[in-house]
Amino acid sequence: MTAWLVTLVLSAAPAGAPSVTVVVQGPGAAQLKATLSAVELPVELRLSDAPAEARPPAPPGMNGDDWPTRLAAARKAYVSANFAECLRLLEGDAAAAELLASGERLLAARLLTWRTACHVGAKQPEPARTAAEALASFQLTLPEDVGSTTPDAEALLARAFTEVGAREARRVSFSSVPEGATVDLDGRPAACTTPCTMELLAGGHVVRVSADGYTPSWRTVSTGEAAAAFTLEAAAPELAATQWRRRRAQGEALDSEASVRLLSTSLRAPRLLVMSADPAAPKTLRGALAVDGVLKARGEREGDAEGLVRDLLVRGQVVEEAPPLYRRWPFWLAVGAAAVAAGVTTAVVVGNRQTITRVELNP
Repeated sequence: MTAWLVTLVLSAAPAGAPSVTVVVQGPGAAQLKATLSAVELPVELRLSDAPAEARPPAPPGMNGDDWPTRLAAARKAYVSANFAECLRLLEGDAAAAELLASGERLLAARLLTWRTACHVGAKQPEPARTAAEALASFQLTLPEDVGSTTPDAEALLARAFTEVGAREARRVSFSSVPEGATVDLDGRPAACTTPCTMELLAGGHVVRVSADGYTPSWRTVSTGEAAAAFTLEAAAPELAATQWRRRRAQGEALDSEASVRLLSTSLRAPRLLVMSADPAAPKTLRGALAVDGVLKARGEREGDAEGLVRDLLVRGQVVEEAPPLYRRWPFWLAVGAAAVAAGVTTAVVVGNRQTITRVELNP
């Protein structure tokens, strides 16, 4: 008796199949990647690593200079009574605001303190008063080296703090697109979340608005404005990667909505699948699927990586659910061919995943 076998493979990815970027982390990541590389799916899986740590940013500066170095040089020029050189080193109307927008309150305080002192030394009372009032309006703490200034400079700074502190506070409302952005005020983080209202000392204030997935925006807001609105632009992939790493360092789950959104942007992945194993239960696989940065499906399985991937792809509407075996034309073609032969015994192997249909004909 001769046996012969017809194998119908139903799971091969067709030409032009959608591609899905896959990021795997956690215990057994290498083995899981190998498993996913071998499975046959109606999509093209592209295994990718998570964004690597970027080099730390350069210290805040202007024209390529390091501000701590410039401040040290300005102080030296001040002690030498070279006030013109001191002011040259501290020039830049927006310098203090830029430092505050970066969260560098100490550097901004030193900048405004020495700018005040150098203007006093140069017999320029009006710009000296402006610098001192800015320092007070931002509610900065006087730096330790303020004692190296003259009594006249110290008196001006003390007077500015008294006068600014006596001003009536004014309410300013803040809004943003998108809503829920974090508002940093004068270099102090997380003052409020939009939409919100704060009472500010009269004068100008540096307001920075930020949200994950977007590029931060900042500007100086006057208390003469009753409301200030900000529109944030989508973050570039490099910035999104930095935001994603920060969230992960803070304990954010790999498959959280915020995580997959940032990861999709950073990897330029319109379709992103993330998978991880629970450290407490390595056999439990968790996964999430995002399409165009929007979380579409989330699930978990016990050791069945292929089944989890298929489930997420179907629920995320990346692929359509496979029809039952009896509705597929190859099944009936094979059964019909078997039926025409006398004394044929037909055996059909049907699995839950329906990846391969085997029809054995034994004449």
